[in-house]
Amino acid sequence: AHGRVHCTSETGERGVVKTDYRYGRDPHNLAHVSTDQLLDGFSKILTQCRAVLRPGGTVVVTTRPWRTHGELIDLPSAVLATGQAAGLVPAERCVALLAGIRDGRLIARPSFFHLKNVRDARRQGIPLHLVQHEDVLVFTRPEKPSAMSQPLCTRRERQAGTSRCGYPRSHRKTRL
Repeated sequence: AHGRVHCTSETGERGVVKTDYRYGRDPHNLAHVSTDQLLDGFSKILTQCRAVLRPGGTVVVTTRPWRTHGELIDLPSAVLATGQAAGLVPAERCVALLAGIRDGRLIARPSFFHLKNVRDARRQGIPLHLVQHEDVLVFTRPEKPSAMSQPLCTRRERQAGTSRCGYPRSHRKTRL
């Protein structure tokens, strides 16, 4: 679990106590890098997944967009393109609700941290909303060796945003 929250009755301290909510101090941890470096990391991971999967084997990635300085980072679409560039075939793109259904209505089930971030943003006048889903990306390794069994482009080509790579820079960030 990413982060734990303890209330007064559990800790004896006034208010909420957060623990284990940092990704560590290693600057190379993917949680601490730029979006481009994160996608390069995903590319390496998915390329290695392809290498160890049997033909027809499956790898599943859950991801969601986030905002940085008012920009929507469309990580699901970028990871989808990264998987394709790594030689995997997209099989499905599904939605996993982060909500329950009660009396025919969606009841948000955000993490404490996501709820706190949204409340903080609203206090600053930023009209942020809770994300109530994650994208579930299902990839398979091709049954037969083909052009898809090799990565489609180099890092330099991805940075240049060539069409062969699948995710031009303009599709990764959307200012709203």
